[in-house]
Amino acid sequence: MGGPGRQEARFALTAPAPVHSLAISAVAAMVAAAMIVLGSALELPQVVTIAGVSLMIFACMLAVVALVLTARLRTTLLLDSESITIINGRRRRVVPWSTIDVVRRQGPRLLLITKPGDGEDATVINPGTATETTFNALIAEIQRRLDADRGYGRVA
Repeated sequence: MGGPGRQEARFALTAPAPVHSLAISAVAAMVAAAMIVLGSALELPQVVTIAGVSLMIFACMLAVVALVLTARLRTTLLLDSESITIINGRRRRVVPWSTIDVVRRQGPRLLLITKPGDGEDATVINPGTATETTFNALIAEIQRRLDADRGYGRVA
């Protein structure tokens, strides 16, 4: 990769797997299944079976919410010679390099501050420490693309 005719670069920032939530969900589902089966088999009061069903619903909902939130935290960035495209879920935002005034990192956030009158600023969030290497590579590539857009060359 070199020069203004660079090819497209793609970066994916993903949240870590929701292991804790899924483990809690699995344990709750097993306890719920035991409550439902034992409640019926041992002819325990119906409240035990109802509590088991309620716990099973909670376990399933917890697993679904954990997986959906993890999927929604995924951000894909496409960098080409003209712009950066930020894809977050169904939202897609294209920010031309020429409109970016300042790039600032604030913890897990990368702020792409646009020039006055060129639209809203863009924010990219790094969802976890597992993607820190990718996040750093993204920042370095943004810096190279902005330098190329502004005509800055390498000093030998």
